[in-house]
Amino acid sequence: MAILKYLYPVTFALLLSGCYEDFVPKIDAEPVLCINSVITAGQPIDVSVSHSWMYDSESGERHHGVDDAEVSIYANGTLQGGDYIPREGDDIHIVARSEKYGTAEASVTVPLAVPVAALDFTPEILSVWKNDERPMTESLTFNMRISLKIVDTHDSDDFFKLDYNWSYPATGSEPGVIFDASHAPYAHLSSGTLDFEVEPIFREYIGVFESVVGNDDDVMMIFSDRQFAGKDYTLKLQFNNASYNVDAPSFDPGLYDCSVRFFLTTISRSYYDHEVYLWQRDTGILGAFGDLGFSDPIWGYSNVSTGAGVVAARSEVVCSLSLKDFIEKSLQSTD
Repeated sequence: MAILKYLYPVTFALLLSGCYEDFVPKIDAEPVLCINSVITAGQPIDVSVSHSWMYDSESGERHHGVDDAEVSIYANGTLQGGDYIPREGDDIHIVARSEKYGTAEASVTVPLAVPVAALDFTPEILSVWKNDERPMTESLTFNMRISLKIVDTHDSDDFFKLDYNWSYPATGSEPGVIFDASHAPYAHLSSGTLDFEVEPIFREYIGVFESVVGNDDDVMMIFSDRQFAGKDYTLKLQFNNASYNVDAPSFDPGLYDCSVRFFLTTISRSYYDHEVYLWQRDTGILGAFGDLGFSDPIWGYSNVSTGAGVVAARSEVVCSLSLKDFIEKSLQSTD
């Protein structure tokens, strides 16, 4: 849902004098139709239709739905039915109509997924601890440098988002529980902290202003192929102080079965621009100037014809890196 956000510039005279009067302007802002949708290749399309509202609109505080909205989805120029599944490369056009709020429309192309050619890691063991009285009560602390190679063969401008999760065996026990006869075996893997200074490409959307004033600590894992368009690029991911802990009454190699999964998502320009706008609003220059009153009236980023909402698209590649052999060998080598 879209929110009409109005920020009013404060004059230098008021700032310097420190004197001001409460001012509540009267603005004639009619609600408009809002479309939001994130289209994923291979999955049905879900479209949310609502209307814009003012912050001080009592009637719009709780319900922003549009009961009479009719939505049409076109793919490559052809009207689609409810069973349509978008594919990579499809040109999508969404039109929403309402007698009360009018018409809104937006277009997006489902981006082509970019394959991962190689996934490797180099560990650095920091510490190993073992309980001599129990055969599988032990812990491992380590740093890990992961290299993820992207193969970018597309001529178009590409945008990406990288996510990851560290998985470990489900044991039914919770972290911190000391094993006894009443508890199930426990295993846990922690990723530690990701050092964003090692991979500068994650900071390419951060402007000079944010870097100078120090508003650049909250980094997103989104980036473009501006620096490697049409070429291969290897992402460098440095995890520090990662750890593995296990507590079991007897040796079970299955408890070492840990891995890291990476989700490399190719995202549309609208997806990228919206994420960057949110970062700038909450962390960057828009938030800093907005707090001072030095900002133009804005709705936020939108690629919808009414200026309300975002229609974006994505395609995802998933790859996995097994840590089982590394963990097992690191712990067993100390026996």
